[in-house]
Amino acid sequence: MATVSFSKVVKSYGDAEVIHGADIEIGDGEFVVFVGPSGCGKSTLLRMLAGLESISGGEIRIGDRVVSHLPPKDRDVAMVFQNYALYPHMSVADNIGFPLKMAGIAPAERRTKVAEVAGLLGLDGLLDRHPRQLSGGQRQRVAMGRAIIRQPSVFLFDEPLSNSKASAAARSGSATGW
Repeated sequence: MATVSFSKVVKSYGDAEVIHGADIEIGDGEFVVFVGPSGCGKSTLLRMLAGLESISGGEIRIGDRVVSHLPPKDRDVAMVFQNYALYPHMSVADNIGFPLKMAGIAPAERRTKVAEVAGLLGLDGLLDRHPRQLSGGQRQRVAMGRAIIRQPSVFLFDEPLSNSKASAAARSGSATGW
């Protein structure tokens, strides 16, 4: 994990300023929840931190690095989206292990890590299934597993537990070290 800092971060769409100089400090290992009505900028803040939205002003840091203008792949951030963003043609195991495959991790090591993460999230018996064969809560846990397996500096969850059962949510907390 790493510290996260927003310093006077602004986001504008044309003439409309939607984030007005956000100053946020999140310590290493802290768990923070952004709460507010729909459309108030919660997801925009997360997307800016992940590098999926550009900032219009200010600075974003992860650890001691300014990441404001780095592409997403260079930020060491994993994000779980509201809509899961799973690969429909891949099995649960392949979806969870995909980041390790992209990182060139050997298949045997990938299988071991996938089994470990699947166990933490209660997905052990579902590894051969495809997303269309899963409930909404199971799909969310697969997306969380794909984020967890990377062990990134920062985890971002955009409403990841909206369809999960409470017990699965509790297990996911232990998997991320919360």
